[in-house]
Amino acid sequence: MSLARSGTDPAEVLRSLSAFADGSAQHDVAVALAIEGQKLVRGGFDRSKAPDGSTWAPLKDPRARNRRPLRKTDRLALTATSYTVDRHGFVMRSTSYGGFHHSGTRHMVARRFYPDDVAPLPVGWAIVMHDAADEALSAFIPR
Repeated sequence: MSLARSGTDPAEVLRSLSAFADGSAQHDVAVALAIEGQKLVRGGFDRSKAPDGSTWAPLKDPRARNRRPLRKTDRLALTATSYTVDRHGFVMRSTSYGGFHHSGTRHMVARRFYPDDVAPLPVGWAIVMHDAADEALSAFIPR
């Protein structure tokens, strides 16, 4: 069956193909993934949970019992960002001290706010990212 007989305008198909050739479709997907990644990171801070769903350890100081971990000034939550790089993954960045909170030290318990960089994305993150990519691509695929 030809494109014309399928009801899809061949010019529309060519516009879609050129969006993939010139990189604009990939750019839109990368932007959508970065936005959703940012929302997921901030959601973890809001719920005091790691990407895998585990709850962060509470603060040790009994005077801080009404304060959530990693939220004293919100600087860390506001600067923890994610960027899509290419089809291989993301770059995650935060403040100069964010890595110590994320990975922990001898004196500080880890409170992870980014997914593990060697394991697959947690299922909830994977679903959100997949949906964001599908949504971004749908603008380029003729129906």
